[in-house]
Amino acid sequence: MTDRERTMAALRAWAEPGLRARLIKAAWDAGNQNVNELAEAARVDRKTVYADLAAEGIDPKTDRTQGGTVLEPISINGLYGDERDEHLLGNKAIAAVLDAFRDCVPDQAQADKQATQEFRLRMHASAAASWHNTLLPLAQAALERRRDAERALRLWHTAYEALGEAKTSEWAAAHHRFIRAWQDARRAVEEQQTAEAAMRDKASTYMMQIGEVERRLYEENVPAEQRITIPEDDHGRHLEMLEDVQKQRAATAAQTLRLLGGLAAG
Repeated sequence: MTDRERTMAALRAWAEPGLRARLIKAAWDAGNQNVNELAEAARVDRKTVYADLAAEGIDPKTDRTQGGTVLEPISINGLYGDERDEHLLGNKAIAAVLDAFRDCVPDQAQADKQATQEFRLRMHASAAASWHNTLLPLAQAALERRRDAERALRLWHTAYEALGEAKTSEWAAAHHRFIRAWQDARRAVEEQQTAEAAMRDKASTYMMQIGEVERRLYEENVPAEQRITIPEDDHGRHLEMLEDVQKQRAATAAQTLRLLGGLAAG
């Protein structure tokens, strides 16, 4: 049984209250991202599926890559940027390129010039592929941490909204979930920033610098959704902004708590 089949079978068998949302999340993460199919499997309506996904920090409008497309190793014109390129960049390859152009171009000087251009193009292609494939593990890690942070932040927002709607008897538990959601969100954002910093550090080394030709070859040969983009360093401004929002929310919650305390005392 595949991961997709297993998670859908488990979803169909759900019975424990509160389990459905977790099963829907598991099915979604495994690639079952059709809301109609999820609703049919869970025997609920689409609105309930959307609510369960939101409760698990999933936004179907933006999260359809979860469990789906991932960054992959690439080759450009048959070059990978590693030892596999020897047959196109080694001494035998150089000689073969020269012979091929000399056979086709009567003027030897012109033939040598064109052969040199061809070989330089191969070098540029190898360098562009090497740039991508070397950064790939760090880029994939940063992408996963970003997705984790986005989901954790949505759970934090959802927990705060739920706090405002909670019944008096349920407010303490809702407040606890809100505090935990913030702690999880802050940690997820910090992990995202750490992963992105590691990626920037690697990309900034001398050996990882690529020029205009490599960049052009990269953009011409690699689909946009598979290209690696180096995230900019915001110097912690995003996290500072989130902390300011949390302080404001915590202050509002504290006012509510004092009001509830006064009502209880009265």
